[in-house]
Amino acid sequence: MYRRLNPDSESSDFRILPSILDPDIPCYVEPWNQVHTKIVPNEELHWEWAQQNISRRDNILGSEVRLLSAFVYEDYISITTTSQKSYGQLIHCRYFDCNREEIPDSVYQSFFFPMNVVKCPRRVGAKYVSIASSKYAKPQQPIPLIFRAYPSPMHGISVCVGPLYGPEKKWLEIAEFIEHYKLIGVRHFYFTIFNMNEYTRKIMDEYTRTGEVELTVIQSEYANVDWQFHLLQINECHQRAKYHSKWVINADIDERLVMLNGTLQDLIRRQEQSISEINFAVQRVMKTDLLPEVYENDEQILREMIFTKYNISADVVWKAAKCMYRPEKTASMYYHWSYIKYPGYNAAWIGRNQGYFLHYRTTSATGIGSGWLDHANYKNFQERPNPITFANELRENVLRKIKYVYDRRILYCEELPDAVYQEYIVYGHETFHCKFKSEVENEQRKKLELENSTMISRK
Repeated sequence: MYRRLNPDSESSDFRILPSILDPDIPCYVEPWNQVHTKIVPNEELHWEWAQQNISRRDNILGSEVRLLSAFVYEDYISITTTSQKSYGQLIHCRYFDCNREEIPDSVYQSFFFPMNVVKCPRRVGAKYVSIASSKYAKPQQPIPLIFRAYPSPMHGISVCVGPLYGPEKKWLEIAEFIEHYKLIGVRHFYFTIFNMNEYTRKIMDEYTRTGEVELTVIQSEYANVDWQFHLLQINECHQRAKYHSKWVINADIDERLVMLNGTLQDLIRRQEQSISEINFAVQRVMKTDLLPEVYENDEQILREMIFTKYNISADVVWKAAKCMYRPEKTASMYYHWSYIKYPGYNAAWIGRNQGYFLHYRTTSATGIGSGWLDHANYKNFQERPNPITFANELRENVLRKIKYVYDRRILYCEELPDAVYQEYIVYGHETFHCKFKSEVENEQRKKLELENSTMISRK
């Protein structure tokens, strides 16, 4: 049964599916969701690659198969999981309507490829999906489909950002990273976090609020996570970016792409249609200190920005090169480049005189790959000119964003209307936590007197 909400628009036809749960509240199926496909595109090729163990990597043999995210494209669905041990294994796709009721006769047998991804055909009215070991086994709790059935990508260039984890506060690094890439033409960012302290989460929430960041939170069963979980982010972001972004830069939070000869858009336009991956060389820069814990003042931010603080670097090399790629033209991704592309597509390698990645790599002995300083590929360390040509604008943009999020002041009692302040008195001084300006001035004067007396006593 169909109901036309607007008789003048063919695109407003909604199909109505009855609900067993509540007959008075049926499921309205949008035109885009009235699609049924029998197979997954390139499924035979995926199976052939899986049998050859192409791109196979079993990082954690005891990892649970937890549903992570699901994306609906024009002719198939991708479901991502947290499994790192299921490559090539058979699994069954299960489909559910708007009320999370399973759609009858909709089960489809699929398999994991790449590592933690299951691809399924479309089903009419599916709003949630899940997986199960068999047609009759109890499926996991269904997760909602994220719309990606766009006729053309929404974004030209985006960034898939490596996963964030660990105790170090990365609030300044995140702001600097995003503002840097915005200045070279990026307009969308896919972030993934395993755990994050509350202070850093403030800057992430701000960029999410403005629509610049799309955030994936991975709930793992493990108390501690490290680089072994990086491929979960790589594969999830690959599926998330398909048909949503035309090009995706694959970069960690400590990596900055710099262009030396023309813009990134110019570089893309010069590529042949068969190019689905563009690789860049890397220059390692020594990062010798921890990031700041909290915001103090403007001078601190200008001093602690990574791109101004560190300039001792090695030569530009192809070791651990990084890439940008076309998500829908790529079959499987590795940490730095693609494992395999679909037939007819190739990679390009860009000369170091056109652009490369700056990698601000920690020198901490406890950091990942801490022995990199002794590697033969990284040599000739010296102080070099900063290749970033928009340094002043970058400083201004980072400082503006940091101050907006972290520059906080107290509430003055004088700011409260009299009626509100009377309530304030009735209900107690702690209700608003306000202070009179005279109180603040007295506190500041006493603090200054104490500091002066301390300095005198030391002399």
